[in-house]
Amino acid sequence: MTEIVLVSLVSSIGLGLSFFFGIIFLKSRKKSNILLGLLLIFLSLRILKSVFYNFVDLPLIIKNLGLAANLAVGPLLFLYGLSICGVIKQARRIHLIHFIPSTIYILLSAIIPNDKDSTFWYFSYSLVLTQALLYVLLSFHQYRVRMNDLDKKLKAWFMNLLGVLGGVWLVYAAIFFGIIPMYSAGPIAFSMLIFFLAYMAFNRHELFSLNGIEKYKGTKISFLDGEGHLENIDQIMRQRKLYLKPDLSLKDLADHINLPPREVSLVINRHSNKNFANFINSYRIEEAKKLLETGNAKSKIISVAHDSGFNNLSTFNVAFKAMTNKTPTQYRSQFH
Repeated sequence: MTEIVLVSLVSSIGLGLSFFFGIIFLKSRKKSNILLGLLLIFLSLRILKSVFYNFVDLPLIIKNLGLAANLAVGPLLFLYGLSICGVIKQARRIHLIHFIPSTIYILLSAIIPNDKDSTFWYFSYSLVLTQALLYVLLSFHQYRVRMNDLDKKLKAWFMNLLGVLGGVWLVYAAIFFGIIPMYSAGPIAFSMLIFFLAYMAFNRHELFSLNGIEKYKGTKISFLDGEGHLENIDQIMRQRKLYLKPDLSLKDLADHINLPPREVSLVINRHSNKNFANFINSYRIEEAKKLLETGNAKSKIISVAHDSGFNNLSTFNVAFKAMTNKTPTQYRSQFH
């Protein structure tokens, strides 16, 4: 009885926090926040199943829906990482590929075997754990490769989130392999880690920009307007290839989109999580990668640098290494 009360109390607080923040983030109009909200809610549903599973004989459908929620958490973590990096600017059908395993479990929840003593369950749950680990590792890889030029607080937040999900995976893997004998350890570990995550979120609340109507201090631009302006900036940058101009300045860009330079800077800093130089260089590196992939294998690297908008080789090499984790020569060698 004491164990039931303890697990129920600790798990209820953790689940309450997770559901609360998940709903708050879903109400945001910022794409990355919506993905984070979905992640927290699906993770909570998975843990909620664990709480009841520990004390109640659950119907087959509920057990499988819990696994479906589990299979959605990893993809949501990965897509959230891509979103805060600016790689994902809008939802696309191709992103739904990540949710095929979860969808299969939802559609077939009434017939997929889920008896803990069966060989099928052992095999299928092994795959569920493997899928979760792969997405944690993929997300860590994108942390290493794509987040070098992000705001330090945002990088730290993502690493904390990654650590929490990795910790939850580790506990459930240990339960599965019999290292931890108590199944209730899963919900308790989840709750403790959510307490930590909530504390870190409160300390970094400015990263989330939950209120889409709130104005930037000293400007007439709201957070929601800012997202629209960033999309406009991105469209103009790509259509006119402004980044190919080596001496492109903040004022030059501001003149093209009819906004004051200060407001352009605020929009870029807040919504791309990059400063102006890194924002422009991200387009130049994207152009350089295309040239290195398709161009002459014997062409000089300095020519690629100039053709992608850099005015000197050293700046190009430093920026390329920071954003790809490879030198230009190493990157080109993959394709030639």
